[in-house]
Amino acid sequence: MKERRYDIDWLRVLLTLGIFLFHCARFFDPMDWHLKNAEVSSVAAVFVVLFSLWSMPLFFLLSGFGSWYALKSRSGGRFLLERAVRLLVPFYTVGIFLLLPPQLYIDRVSHTAYAPGILDLIPPYYRGTSFQFNFEAPYLTNIWPGHLWFLQFLFLISVLTLPLLLLFRSEFGQRVIGKLAGWCDRWGGIYLFLIPLILVRTGLRSPLSGDYPYTWGDFLEYAVFFLIGYLLAADKRFTASIKKHGWMSLALGLAGFVGVAYMAMEGGYLPVGSESFSRTYVIFHVVWSVASWSWIVFVLSLGAKYLNFNNGQLAYGNEAVLPFYILHQTVILLVGWYIIPLDLSILLKYLVISASSFVLIMLLYELLIKRINGLRFLFGMRLKKKRPAAPVVEEGAQGG
Repeated sequence: MKERRYDIDWLRVLLTLGIFLFHCARFFDPMDWHLKNAEVSSVAAVFVVLFSLWSMPLFFLLSGFGSWYALKSRSGGRFLLERAVRLLVPFYTVGIFLLLPPQLYIDRVSHTAYAPGILDLIPPYYRGTSFQFNFEAPYLTNIWPGHLWFLQFLFLISVLTLPLLLLFRSEFGQRVIGKLAGWCDRWGGIYLFLIPLILVRTGLRSPLSGDYPYTWGDFLEYAVFFLIGYLLAADKRFTASIKKHGWMSLALGLAGFVGVAYMAMEGGYLPVGSESFSRTYVIFHVVWSVASWSWIVFVLSLGAKYLNFNNGQLAYGNEAVLPFYILHQTVILLVGWYIIPLDLSILLKYLVISASSFVLIMLLYELLIKRINGLRFLFGMRLKKKRPAAPVVEEGAQGG
């Protein structure tokens, strides 16, 4: 019988919904985004910062977790081929030709008062595009990636970490994982994973930062979360330790969030891009790492305790999660383009944008993407197998 962790599937589905609500809130926080409301909200700011601490790191961790099970029944080559089909096909088809140009147009109009129509923006969008690897940042092409940077990052991380993933499946790797699981089985042991996270964030994030929204520093940090997720799937003692440290992690996560918020709001310190090393720099990133990992441990503990079950809703959500993610930000921005200028309260705008966007995404998925094999392929879904036709029984051949 094939082993499956349904709590991981549930967390992936619920996290995708959380990312959707997070992006609906980005119109209303005080930080820069593609399109902003004239009035901002402190509630939105708290939600955005708190969710930013752990949401995308958890996405990569869950992907690493799933990779352990994927490599149980696949060779490394087949694993990468499936990753390419699932991640790169959506980016290089519906992504760059349909979903990203409207996002870039809205961003340009919002930030530079760009007046011409979207069709006038498309030629510059593709002009000078190179499908060669961009060494300045971890992107496969210099096309503006929007929210689909995640697809490129996950593919590249899968490629570059594959030797390690296979090594951990060897006899030597199993011994290493067993020893690490034994340490983590002790009280406080699950926080050993903070060591690589803090080292990468404090030591490499600034030198590897640049002008791109997501840089090599981000890439390495997400790669560490991916590898941690892979390790967590390999030994049940990790999950036992996570469950044991759930409430303690909530306390640490709240304390870390307060620390980050205090340094940003009261101290005016919010490092963006390349920053010089200083005591404040180190303290900020250590606190951020502690808060990020603590929230992840808390969320994983809730999942392990309460979500390890299967039903029809999970099966539906599991299939829909990737096309939903691919669609969501473009739909949110297009809906917001018409709602943000209206004279409505922030709460009402948020509710209208989130409800309308959700309905539109689900209609596109349910009526088109889910039902048409060509679209399923373009959105990274498995193709629907045709049911064999029922045999024709001639009259009089049924017996009597």
